[in-house]
Amino acid sequence: MTPGNETISVIIPVLNGSRTLRKTLQTIREQKDFDFEIVVVDDGSSEDITALVREMGARFHRLPETRGPATARTEGAKIAEGEILLFTDSDVWLPTGALAKIRKTFAQHDCECVQGTFSKNCPHSNFFSQYKNLYNRYVLGLLGPWIDTTYTSITAVKKQFFFESEGFDLNIRGASVEDRTLGENLTASGGKIYLDHSLEVVHNKRLSMGGFLRSQYKRSRDLAKLMLRQRESGFLGKGASFGTNTKGAMLRLPFALGTLFFLIVGLGFAWSLFGAGVCLVLYLGLSRKWIAHLAREKGIAFALRGQIADFADAVISGIGVLIGTIEYKCLGKRY
Repeated sequence: MTPGNETISVIIPVLNGSRTLRKTLQTIREQKDFDFEIVVVDDGSSEDITALVREMGARFHRLPETRGPATARTEGAKIAEGEILLFTDSDVWLPTGALAKIRKTFAQHDCECVQGTFSKNCPHSNFFSQYKNLYNRYVLGLLGPWIDTTYTSITAVKKQFFFESEGFDLNIRGASVEDRTLGENLTASGGKIYLDHSLEVVHNKRLSMGGFLRSQYKRSRDLAKLMLRQRESGFLGKGASFGTNTKGAMLRLPFALGTLFFLIVGLGFAWSLFGAGVCLVLYLGLSRKWIAHLAREKGIAFALRGQIADFADAVISGIGVLIGTIEYKCLGKRY
């Protein structure tokens, strides 16, 4: 392929996502780019999106049953005609000029994959939607330009290398950490992933408190299993990170759980309140930079709510990691 002139296939997996899909497709159609296609893969939806997809000028491929976004994206890649595969989601808005920018980034950097990040702009005003969007942007903002993970709200990969590296782990059937396995496989195959902090997308996702906590539990449970698999394969042993999670973010989980545990024990044993205090201080120390970031971005009141949300997240995520580890080590559930 000629650098800067590659054809791009935008691949979107969809599972009953008609509510957000139209706007996503509109932002892609408005790119006014010279050479691209859109491939929508229906992951066994119960609703019929055929007419919508064709109205928006996209190619349509339907799976006979729900097999998960990893498989849906891979099936889309198989029929894609572009030299670059751009993976995104049915609730993501691409900025003007995104495709041209991706081509330019590939031309300027010696890499097999270009990863984008999130805009500050969140279409939903409720707290948990704003909070999660800011967190996603914050953790990616901590990373340098060269990374070993992918986050497929916007991930562009050279098609040939995608198949050479075996792409996603198709054993993961849910929407959880399947996108990170692409980064693992690319890196393990010698590929380089460039994080372009100026390539920002809008995540049009509304989260309730229940939805947020369920998502964090599932993701942390599956992340624990992923990290155990990576340790067995030697991937983590090569110095790879925890993906988008810093060591501090991971360490805060046991301290949040310890705080809650000692508080419960403290109902009968006053001495345990000291343990709760120690754990709480350590947890607060590990979360302070994130909470300070929230205060700068959204004000003190939002940051105080954010501290409560982060503690709940740490407890739920800690439980998820614990359950995932038990399932993996004791029950043999690798996925």
